Amino acid sequence: MEPISPPPTLTHLFTLRCAVDPPLEIGMGPYGRRRCVPIKSGTVRGKYLVGEVVPGGADFMLVEENQTTHVNTNYVIKSEDGAYIYVRTEGTRSGPPEVLKALMEGDGVDPASYWFHLHIKLETGHEKYRWMTNRVIVGRATRAKGEVAYDAYFLENLS
Repeated sequence: MEPISPPPTLTHLFTLRCAVDPPLEIGMGPYGRRRCVPIKSGTVRGKYLVGEVVPGGADFMLVEENQTTHVNTNYVIKSEDGAYIYVRTEGTRSGPPEVLKALMEGDGVDPASYWFHLHIKLETGHEKYRWMTNRVIVGRATRAKGEVAYDAYFLENLS
């Protein structure tokens, strides 16, 4: 069966690099192991958005028994022209248990050895960036000791 319409194109929105503090262990709860990873700072660079990550956000992650991790972040970006943009991400990091365990312990791991994708939602009242609030944005992330990074892409109909 033919698709109803051509698939959307992914267009690079920005690259984000974020410095994080060591996780706060909340412990085992009814849904799994809960951790809070405070966000210290970061940079945002791209054709459509350049700015800094405002300190004070966090990732309230949930870790399954097999080390699959579900991220849930909330933080703010301040653009170079002074706009504040609220960012919310949800995603999953999965892969072989030994790779996920090494990531949890802060060891260096080849990003090709695990799967870490995000759904990203942006909110702002600033006119220049308001269009981003109505886009479907996805990302591919990496995790290293003290840092999380991702490339954000929005879906676009180019055909």
